[in-house]
Amino acid sequence: MGKDLRQFLETAKAAGPEFYLEVKKPLAIDYEINVLQQKLAQQGRNPVIYVPEMKGGRMPYVTNLFGSRELLGLAMGIPPATLKQWGREEVLKEFRKRVSQPMPVKWVPAAEAPVKQVIFKGEDIDLGIFPIPKHYPLDSGKYIVIGGCISKEPDGGISNVGVYRHEVKGKAKLGCYIVPTNHGAYVARRRAELGLPMEVVISIGHHPAVVMGYCHTGALEMNELEIAGCLLGEPLRVTRAETVDIPVPADAEITIEGIIDPKQQSTDGPFGEFTGYYGLSTKDCYIIDVTCITMRKEPIYHGLDPHHAEHRLAGILNLESGLWDVIHRRIPTLKAVHYPVSGRMFTSYVSIHKRAEGEGMLAGLLAIGADRNGSLTIVVDDDVDIFNEEDVLWALATRVSFDKDVAVVPDMAAGVLNPRSHSESADEKGVSRGGVMAKTIIDATRPVNLPYPTRITPPPDLWQSMKLEDYF
Repeated sequence: MGKDLRQFLETAKAAGPEFYLEVKKPLAIDYEINVLQQKLAQQGRNPVIYVPEMKGGRMPYVTNLFGSRELLGLAMGIPPATLKQWGREEVLKEFRKRVSQPMPVKWVPAAEAPVKQVIFKGEDIDLGIFPIPKHYPLDSGKYIVIGGCISKEPDGGISNVGVYRHEVKGKAKLGCYIVPTNHGAYVARRRAELGLPMEVVISIGHHPAVVMGYCHTGALEMNELEIAGCLLGEPLRVTRAETVDIPVPADAEITIEGIIDPKQQSTDGPFGEFTGYYGLSTKDCYIIDVTCITMRKEPIYHGLDPHHAEHRLAGILNLESGLWDVIHRRIPTLKAVHYPVSGRMFTSYVSIHKRAEGEGMLAGLLAIGADRNGSLTIVVDDDVDIFNEEDVLWALATRVSFDKDVAVVPDMAAGVLNPRSHSESADEKGVSRGGVMAKTIIDATRPVNLPYPTRITPPPDLWQSMKLEDYF
């Protein structure tokens, strides 16, 4: 047996209530889980939430596996005590170290794959057996939002995995909305050109390190199943699918096999996005004809609240890693990069040890060029903690001359999910022509080689040696 969701839940539970909470009574499939998750977040609490029983006797449900940066570290096997000692930037360093060493998958026979314990085909297929929620009232339907959609790039045969959203369209039909710039859309378009169907497997419920691998944003030629293994710390076990030629994560809770005709499209949405808004209009999506469902005997359904911070955190280390690569290439004294939860993945903070005038603005230009979705970058000195928004606001208030240190770059390509990009690029009927918007850089670094007041800081030795628990 390899590492799986159940093993991680035991690890989180042992780490205490900061990392794991169990709901005491059954919850309705629609809305109730999200409400609890949002109420906890208002208190600054973001543990894994496990629901042993859903109303109607449905299977257990788990959510918020990516609720905090500490949970991301725990997913990579970093003990809670170590997480508390490390600075938050160390979690990204560990992530970067691991993804630089992809691990080939380990093939196992179906008899050794827990996900093959129960198999439904033909008339027995019914997506209604799963507690798939309608997350928010104006959503167009029920959505799978944290399944890894596995396909194959047709020219090289390399497995590609992405996390897309899938609206339930019937007992054996799912929508598949893929942002046009995501690799899965390239695979679909290439298969349409070749006149080939697009076989897919949606993997639901695995160790969160595996799902973090699904979210990886490397080159199209990169196999995300191998990235999942390096984050997991061991080769990802896979087995053969029943009805398609796609590798199946053997230790998942559930897999849904199916076929897409990439020349045919339907519509998706409205849907409550991570942006905090419902989409302005419906979007084109593919349709998956489900050919098989396999699962464990007593599966756990893994869900995700698309409006909660966990939606942004699930792939945040991938985003930060890409930003680091681009900036560090030109500014070797880069200290840290961060996408704050409050910025909805459109805002980035960059910390540098500034050596020359103009370097702060250069870091900002590199940042907005590196990330299509980004709309605002704030660059600070390395004495500012970019994981503390109060510290970043302090730098804005005391180190920025807003007539000189702010740059606005007009009409840049922007992510299609950024609400502002749609209004900038809509036609006379309000239909988006694609994401275009202005992007802003704020250089909140101090001048180099000019007098500047010294920041007040406590004595470093006392700050390190004095522990609150020794005094209170």
